[in-house]
Amino acid sequence: MIFEQIAAGGCQSYLIGCAETCAAALIDPQIDHVDRYLGLAARDSLRIRYVIDTHTHADHFSATRELARKLCVPVVMHRASPAPFVDMRIDDGEIIAVGRLRLNVLHTPGHTSDSMCLAVEDRIFTGDTLLIGATGRTDLPTGDPEALYESLFLGVLRLEPQLKVFPAHEYKGRSYSTIGQELAENPRLQRRDRESFIETMRNLNLTMPTHITEALRTNMSGGKIIAQLLSEAAARVPFM
Repeated sequence: MIFEQIAAGGCQSYLIGCAETCAAALIDPQIDHVDRYLGLAARDSLRIRYVIDTHTHADHFSATRELARKLCVPVVMHRASPAPFVDMRIDDGEIIAVGRLRLNVLHTPGHTSDSMCLAVEDRIFTGDTLLIGATGRTDLPTGDPEALYESLFLGVLRLEPQLKVFPAHEYKGRSYSTIGQELAENPRLQRRDRESFIETMRNLNLTMPTHITEALRTNMSGGKIIAQLLSEAAARVPFM
């Protein structure tokens, strides 16, 4: 497997490819790094076949629709995604074939209703469901702490303990963790009874992400962000 982890401001994107067929998939891409993704794929002679979002992001702008237009490939999200531009809607237990690689889909609602994880070979891409030393928050639109408890303790955390965890966010420079490490060390996972975990999630008192309204609007509609609109306007009207 060809693998690239792309970190930018705490957000993580992943390019995975089949070494035999050169087919690839891009997971959780950001709009500011489109050229970087394309450059990495070209360097490794990969052909991106799918662009995938693990959930509807509220803290950054997804590049899935932009890349889908450029590459003529499908946008892939969970069936529960509200975005009308999704071409391929998948559900729990289904498989995305990327050359000889097989991405196994786990529906993991909680952070959002359309959250999913993707397991392939020795690793799992957990989106915002499971982070290194934390979990996704549940106080944003469609978040549900009870659903997150089930997704974690009755789902993801029952996978093989040596499975490598690659989340959609990491702010301390760590590349990955494992299921076993998270079970042993993740503070939020130490309260393993349902009520204690739910109480913890409901009392995090986190600040709202920057640009949450614009991020949700663009990621759910496929529209352009304000910076793109201003740039296009400036190209046509000099005083802009």
